[in-house]
Amino acid sequence: MELLDQNFGSAKKINFKKEVFRFMKYWPWIVLSMVICYAVAYFYLKYTQPQYLSKTTLLFQETKNDKGALSDLKNLGMGISDDGELQGEAAIIISKPIITKVVKNLNLDVQFLAIGKIREVELYNLSPYFGKILEAGKSFGGATYYIEPVNDNSFRLTEGPLVGSNNVFHYGEMITLPWGKVSITRNPNGYKPYRNFIIFKSSSSAEKQLESSLNVQLPNGLLMDISMVGAVPKKSEDILNELSKQYNLDGISDKNAEAENTAKFIDERLDLISKDLGNIELDKENFKKANKLTDLDVQAEIAVNRLTGNVETIYNQSARLQILNEMYDVAVSGKEQLFPTGLGMPESLEALLKQYNDIVLLKKRTLNQATAANPSIKAFEKQLAEIKALIRDNIQQSRAELQKNIGQTNQEIGEDKGSILKYPTQERIFRNIERQRNLKESLYLYLLQKREENAITLAVTTPKTKLVNPAYTIGVVKPNYSQVKIGALALGLVLPLLIIFIKNILDTKVRSKDDIESIVSNIPIISEVPHSDSTIPLIEKNDFTVFAESFRILTSNLKFILRAKSIQKGGVILVTSSVKGEGKTTISTNTAVSLAGGGKVLLIGADIRNPQLHRYMTERRKGLTDYLISDNEPIDDYIIKSGLSDNLDVIFSGAKAPNPNDLLDMKKFDLMIDELKKDYDYIVLDSAPVMLVSDSLHLVDVSDLVVYTVKSEFTEKEMIMFASNFKNENAVNNMVFVLNNVQPEYSRYGYKYGYGYYSYQQPKNKLMKLFSRKKNQ
Repeated sequence: MELLDQNFGSAKKINFKKEVFRFMKYWPWIVLSMVICYAVAYFYLKYTQPQYLSKTTLLFQETKNDKGALSDLKNLGMGISDDGELQGEAAIIISKPIITKVVKNLNLDVQFLAIGKIREVELYNLSPYFGKILEAGKSFGGATYYIEPVNDNSFRLTEGPLVGSNNVFHYGEMITLPWGKVSITRNPNGYKPYRNFIIFKSSSSAEKQLESSLNVQLPNGLLMDISMVGAVPKKSEDILNELSKQYNLDGISDKNAEAENTAKFIDERLDLISKDLGNIELDKENFKKANKLTDLDVQAEIAVNRLTGNVETIYNQSARLQILNEMYDVAVSGKEQLFPTGLGMPESLEALLKQYNDIVLLKKRTLNQATAANPSIKAFEKQLAEIKALIRDNIQQSRAELQKNIGQTNQEIGEDKGSILKYPTQERIFRNIERQRNLKESLYLYLLQKREENAITLAVTTPKTKLVNPAYTIGVVKPNYSQVKIGALALGLVLPLLIIFIKNILDTKVRSKDDIESIVSNIPIISEVPHSDSTIPLIEKNDFTVFAESFRILTSNLKFILRAKSIQKGGVILVTSSVKGEGKTTISTNTAVSLAGGGKVLLIGADIRNPQLHRYMTERRKGLTDYLISDNEPIDDYIIKSGLSDNLDVIFSGAKAPNPNDLLDMKKFDLMIDELKKDYDYIVLDSAPVMLVSDSLHLVDVSDLVVYTVKSEFTEKEMIMFASNFKNENAVNNMVFVLNNVQPEYSRYGYKYGYGYYSYQQPKNKLMKLFSRKKNQ
């Protein structure tokens, strides 16, 4: 029996199987939710424009300090010396000047799209048209039009404010629009012209869009990966290839700027030295004519042999001194310009000049995307000032050293001259002229050599980087088809489970036996009465439905409890509830009918305020209230046959009284119960709700057992606590619960088992009725 299964002291364990089945009963909705979410994901993937990842890889040259015959030619190209410089190049490759050139060369500010039912698809190189913005106003932000062919030579622009009423134009002509001028031509390699969507963008918006889509990474070594995500793989590849091209061209331009500045300096010096050489040759000619000299080699042979070494030293040192003087003039001029390099200066000075030129070039590139007030520009200016000061100091030290050496050499020459005073003055003057000529000539030849080397530098167009991997497309990166499908199925599964969970959390109704036991564990639940679709649920003779079987179990438990209290005859059973509508009368009537199968039973309508027994049997006018206010009439006059069972009698409530509480509290009522106990095995009292009125409080005192009715999906959970408080406050030690109107999914057995071998009564729908009929056959 169920009563024997009660465990009042132990803590209640979670029945995971039952919790799972609480959710599994909604499996059709879960399946439907998963199907709907998967269908939404399917159509999303079908009509979402896929995004492709395109990538290119560049390799930078490493700067090497090689020495050898071909070292100058090897070092004419540009290289990267450290990771810090590589980081700077990563910023330069996506700088605004380069992005602007890419947008302009590829006409990224004009897009042609195919019109679809759900979305538009960019055509790019397959577009029937080419478009170019020739001129745009400063306030231009963008414009869109529909373009469609009129004939082989003309087209029409619509849905846009155009100048004039005629919106038909010829291919290749300049079209004047309110915001600027454009030109549209035919694409011989595209689709046949048809109605398309054309978008004109401002150059700034196109540049911002391109810049935001580019991603630069430095994996390792001197490699640089550039990638972008786009809807048209061919367009992304063209952009990456053009970006690499423009970056290399920009690097070559920077290298040539330095070489051109050096060439300009050399050309200016060559012009000046050429004039000096001409004047010296003229002086030499005039001197020979004036002094009638022909050949001085024999006369000067001895002196030349002794002075050759010193003269050559003077020549070299004077040449270097003159170059240092020219560079010093440039260094103190205050102008920010590139210094000539590779002119045979001291290694420390050459290093400072190269460092100064590199920073000047880097500053110029930075100014392309920053203002003069930028902290980086200020830092560059500070570095340039410091390096220039070092250059001036180095030049002064070198000049001082050269001047000292020249002084010493001149002193030695003076001593030699003293030994050859016998030579004519003419010879001395002639040698002086010759010496100046040789000095200028050696400087001239030196500059000619450097000019040729610089010309080779200008001629060599070695790019900054080597294209390791030309732009290629890896594949679709958005949307991720597998993730979207799995996510849709997961959402379809979790969403209904979450809704069901929230619904259960917010549910305040008592639905199952577990709901009562989770609130109150010291009051036994002796039966679960299943739901019945009948308007008047009443068990019948030879009734083997689950509904009838539940009352057999109920009466068995009641008999067991009464026997345990040593009540063998005349047991009084009070049926009550918290509020109206919880099925007290249904429970009391059917309990009485079930008990009548094994003994004589009396059913008393003790709910004087709202009697309901007439719903189950024909009511008699006179009843309990009439007996209680009568004088000496016997109780037998108020007892009638119920018509439901031969062993079941009934006393109706009788006429409505204004003081039902006083009537039930009368001594006469107690005497009546004592008298009836002698004639009946069981007396069932159908009373009023204890939460609304106090009529039933006196009935508790005369009752051997209180059956507290709780209706599934009707009774609030807080009413269970009221029932527990009612038991404690009124010292009711013989109180039990009966759970009424339990749906199959909330019962202990449900559809799968039922009670015993009996099928459920009156299935809810036609399919269940058909299933029930087949099961009973």
